[in-house]
Amino acid sequence: MRIAVDYSAAFNQGAGIGRYARNLVPAATGRMQDTVFSLFYAPEPDVGARYANEATERFRTPGQVAIKRAPFDRRRADQIWFRARMPLPIEIWVGSNNLVYSPDFTAPPSLRSPSIVTVHDLAFEIVPERAPDSLRRYLSAVVPRQIKKSAAIVAVSESTKHDLVRFFGVSPNRVTVIPNAADDRFFSAVPLTPVQRQSLGLPDRFLFCVGTIEPRKNHLTLFDALESIAVHQLLPLVIAGRIGWNSDGIMERAQALQRAGRVILLDYVDDRLLPRLYASAAAVVYPSWYEGFGLPVLEGLAAGRPVIASDVPAHREVAGDEAQLVTPGNTESIAKAIIDVHDTDEPTAAEIERRRRQARRYSWESSGAMLAQLFREVATP
Repeated sequence: MRIAVDYSAAFNQGAGIGRYARNLVPAATGRMQDTVFSLFYAPEPDVGARYANEATERFRTPGQVAIKRAPFDRRRADQIWFRARMPLPIEIWVGSNNLVYSPDFTAPPSLRSPSIVTVHDLAFEIVPERAPDSLRRYLSAVVPRQIKKSAAIVAVSESTKHDLVRFFGVSPNRVTVIPNAADDRFFSAVPLTPVQRQSLGLPDRFLFCVGTIEPRKNHLTLFDALESIAVHQLLPLVIAGRIGWNSDGIMERAQALQRAGRVILLDYVDDRLLPRLYASAAAVVYPSWYEGFGLPVLEGLAAGRPVIASDVPAHREVAGDEAQLVTPGNTESIAKAIIDVHDTDEPTAAEIERRRRQARRYSWESSGAMLAQLFREVATP
């Protein structure tokens, strides 16, 4: 059997969907030794495939996969396949196949093979005001078509599956939930060394917020909460994440709070350092308006740390009873949770293990097994 995978997200994206692709696809291939995978990718314009090494290093049987680079960049691929809807089949570049899979919303057209796509969230539909207009218009046009033509759909959570059924009328039988997971390194993470703390300018206790700086992540309400807390009950907020769309106002507030000693901006953090940052935090804070999964919540639990997260369906699903859920638009709710962390001693061994037990409900191996099974069910003979 031959399976073509649009692996562009793995090559181009650092976090989020990129991490999902880089972990899930190798886990699936490891259970399909009789299958050859063609990993097709179109690099990002200007910057190229920044995560090429990470995208290829996890395959256990290198001869099982063939890497195929597109003769055009990712922007052109989207224009050709999903905007202009030109039926240029992926077989032109990868040869014949039994199935086409994409871990990132859209699968390239094929001559005759069925396709599977992964839907990570429906933010463009549920909170359209918190998505860039161009992206919202693109996804609103493309995703329904992809859902209609796909032989099967993968959702990263039961919450996202429910959204697909509710907003697009998808039959539940067509949707398989294959979730994210926390890497093993988060479960074994140890705190930063004193030298590392000093080099990053971090205090002994701090709150940690990781994710792209954009409206959906709800930094502004979090900042309001910080400003409402008396200095003697305050933990500084460390923010790690790239600057995203419509972030000027968010960054202005963040920089003002940084001057006041309430925020520390780290920008993008080397992925190798991320588990240590989680393990060093007094709590992980993630009050986003909407999520399809909420990977930082799971990674915080895997590190054994207290987690403050917005009370949205995906977070309730992922965290169970092991996170303090807050109303995302309520400053007092978020501030109270932060004060509770400030006034609470370090977690006990039992509390740490309980959080990690919740996080262990998800693993890349089990998700890979589910994807491999779906591949076998859908692939044409």
